[in-house]
Amino acid sequence: MKAIHSPALDLNLIKVLDALLETRSVSRAAETLGVSQSAVSHSLGRLRLLVGDPLFVRTGNRMEPTPRAQRLAEPLRDLLIGAARALSAEEGFDPLREERSFTISTSDSLQAVLLTGILRDAAEGDLRVSVALRSLDPDAMLNALDDGTVDLAIGYIPELRRWHDRQFLYRETHVCLFNPALVPVVPPIGLEDYTRYPHLMPSLRGGLSSFVDDELAALGTRRRVAASTTQFLAIPMILTQAPMLTTLPARLAQVCAGALGLAVSPLPFESGDYEISMVWHRRNSGSPSHGWLRQRIGDEAAKL
Repeated sequence: MKAIHSPALDLNLIKVLDALLETRSVSRAAETLGVSQSAVSHSLGRLRLLVGDPLFVRTGNRMEPTPRAQRLAEPLRDLLIGAARALSAEEGFDPLREERSFTISTSDSLQAVLLTGILRDAAEGDLRVSVALRSLDPDAMLNALDDGTVDLAIGYIPELRRWHDRQFLYRETHVCLFNPALVPVVPPIGLEDYTRYPHLMPSLRGGLSSFVDDELAALGTRRRVAASTTQFLAIPMILTQAPMLTTLPARLAQVCAGALGLAVSPLPFESGDYEISMVWHRRNSGSPSHGWLRQRIGDEAAKL
């Protein structure tokens, strides 16, 4: 207990070290903490004396952590998260009695496939829960989790930060979608037909090539991408009027095919599958309301 109350143990120093580990910069750490650069430099000096290690070594424009600082990163981050959780702990959450709004970052395709159940409950049931949906690129998505503007991110998110938690939801693959009235082919579509017709390509970043083009190049062929869009749900509507093919996540394609009279076909090459998961900042792991949201989404994923 004496060590806990020692004047040398200043919890603000832990916040400074955590910010330096995240930003690798005194100026950016100061900006993150809302203090001056001299205050961060002074705290770093105190940390070095307390730990008996330089903690950071300047390499070019970056401050690289020493092995000792790297070993401290995880336990100190857990300490800060635990303190924040304890100070803001909810005793429980009843969605029928307590008002709560959540912000979820995910693609429009997953909004249509995965979140319709919880949105229906919010609209028709007695839940006092509201949901704001945002479509963000992967980098912005993780930053939004960190600054608290987003509660939960859902999608294919291969890279996390050390203070994020993840829950696997399901595996997804891709299929070909088209209008059989305008593209006269019969599933399963062959490679020749797949490359003969123009493509409308989904792209979260607005590009004109994807993994499909890499697979086709490996087979010694190519396709013509006539257009791309970041709005996945616009694609099936366009296909009702345009003689084009698209490659979409299988569950979204099935939903759209049934609603719009489109045809679904396996791809004429091996494309593999990928994980859909939900990711959140670890400070929310113990929150009953956040846990309720994750459980509800997990239940919807299980139905898929």
